[in-house]
Amino acid sequence: MRQPEPPESGTAEDLLRERLRMACQFIDDARSEEQRESYNTAVNRAYYALFKTISALQALDGLAFRSHGQAMGAFNREYIHMRACFPSSYGTRLHYIMQLRHSSDYDDFSIPTVQQTLDAIDFAVEFYFAVKTYCETRLGHTLTIPSEPHKT
Repeated sequence: MRQPEPPESGTAEDLLRERLRMACQFIDDARSEEQRESYNTAVNRAYYALFKTISALQALDGLAFRSHGQAMGAFNREYIHMRACFPSSYGTRLHYIMQLRHSSDYDDFSIPTVQQTLDAIDFAVEFYFAVKTYCETRLGHTLTIPSEPHKT
């Protein structure tokens, strides 16, 4: 089924919603790939769900970065250390999954374990809902995102 076209332009909230929608799709993809025992691809999709969720949050503040590392670093600096919106363990887990994704994508014989894969997917879901709740609190209203993942 063809997905609706994202808006050409819009508000920061429009961009936030679109990126959260994409994160949901990546979570769904990660779950499907895990079921197929395609652990490298599942970790890749879980990582991209995390990245899109971070990008959604940063859109709310008008922040944009050219690299994943810059976006992750800015998340740690701005939302963990300066604002204390999220626990420091989130930064540690994000970094770990970023490294796991890099290894599974680029190292020839690196295959994540089933548990590593499930942990990455579970964290992507947890992180998605934590960020969404934070954004809803800041906006003062509920965000409706199509195809939202179920909490595990």
